[in-house]
This record gives sequence, structure tokens and C-alpha cells, in this order.
Amino acid sequence: MSPRSISESEFQQRELELITLGRALVEKDCLTTLTIDKLVAESRYSKGTIYKHFVSKEDLLMAICNTSIEDMQKMFCRALKFKGNSRERTLAVMVSYVIWAKLYPSQLFAVLAAHSPSVAASCSEARNETHRHHESQLMGLMNRQIEKAIGSGDLVLPEGMSIEQVTFAMWSASWGAMALIMSKGNSVKLGPMMLERESFTNSRLLLDGFGWKPLSNNWDYSASIKNIANEIFKPEIRTLEKRGTPFIFV
Repeated sequence: MSPRSISESEFQQRELELITLGRALVEKDCLTTLTIDKLVAESRYSKGTIYKHFVSKEDLLMAICNTSIEDMQKMFCRALKFKGNSRERTLAVMVSYVIWAKLYPSQLFAVLAAHSPSVAASCSEARNETHRHHESQLMGLMNRQIEKAIGSGDLVLPEGMSIEQVTFAMWSASWGAMALIMSKGNSVKLGPMMLERESFTNSRLLLDGFGWKPLSNNWDYSASIKNIANEIFKPEIRTLEKRGTPFIFV
């Protein structure tokens, strides 16, 4: 008897189930230990079935990365609905990024690993194309926010600098602080560093450096962070509290 064929919607539902399981494995164990065999052992499907979805472990990693970026994008969109000035809405995005990283610490590094040329080379072209699309959408959210800040007069773009460079500066400053602190281990120099404090210090220094108004000496951004977290991300804040890794207001 030939195996039952499934519909496209059933195929996609099964793939999402496998990606969700893969994400759980990454958070439970370690990104570097993720393999197709481990996914087979934890799932209810055969290796042959799983290879219908992922051509390699790198393809699985990219699928996890793409789903993570989708989740980030949803949080960014929620953040941008905050009723404040342009800099507060940008801060809201950074708050959402920190919350997401605390909820899914291993996936923060999975997203970076997906940028490796060796990972992309071992993925299907469709998976790589999806990745490029999701990243473009994610960066587009911030590019449009910067455009609005320029239009309102809150930000004057530095001479010779593009909007995309401003977005990259914010992204790299946020990700760099989180990656260093979340992977600090027993580092003596990084030991005193706090995820929330250093992330938002980087944000303050960067946006003040760009002259993005209102400047931090003219606005209480600590109060803004509390308002953003309580108005938009209360369910996530509660989840972190239950896990024993609360969001620290500084």
C-alpha cells in the first residue's frame, strides 16, 4: 500500500510542528548539538519524513531562524504601536528585543548562526529566500521609523549617512550587548554587566549621539521603559517572572 499523500496545508502544519520542536530542543540543550537525528528521536516522524522538510541540519537551523525572526517582527510591530514620540517608539522596539532575547536566549544565537555562509550554502534556495525576505521586512520596520523621525524633525540624518546605516548601528549595538552578556559565563570583566541596563545604556548613548530628540537629559526614558513594558508586554513580563528571569527595570 502506498503512503497516504497529504495536502499542502497539512505539510505546512507538520513542518511548523517540527520547527517548534527544533526550537524547544535548542532552548533545552544547545544550538551546536542540534541535529536531524536528535529531531527524529524527539518527534513522531521518521527520518525520511523529516528530510522531506529539511534538506540538512543547516536547513533546519535556518527554518528555526526564520520563525524566530517572524516572532521578533510581531513584537516589533506591537512595540511601534506605543503612543509616544518617535524616540520612545524606537526604544519600545529595543525593549521588545531584550524581552524576546530573555524568552529565547539560545535562539538569539541561532539567528546569528544563520548568517554564516556555510549554513546558507547547505540550505535550500527557498529557505534562503524566505530568510532574506524576513530580514528585509524586519529592517524595513526600523527604516520606516527613522524616516518618520526625520520627517517630524526629531532626527537629522548625519551627513553622508544613510537610514540603513542608522538601523544597522542600533541593531549591532543591541545585539552586541545582549550576546556578550548572555554568553559571559565566568568572565570577570563582564560579570557586573546587566542585560537590561547595558542594552538601554547603549541605546541612550547611540540615540543621543545621533541627536535624536528628545535627548536623554530632557526626558525620563526609565519611566518610558516601564510604561512600554506594562502597556504592551505585560504577558511576556509575567512569563519571565514565572521563569525566575524577571525583566529588570533600571
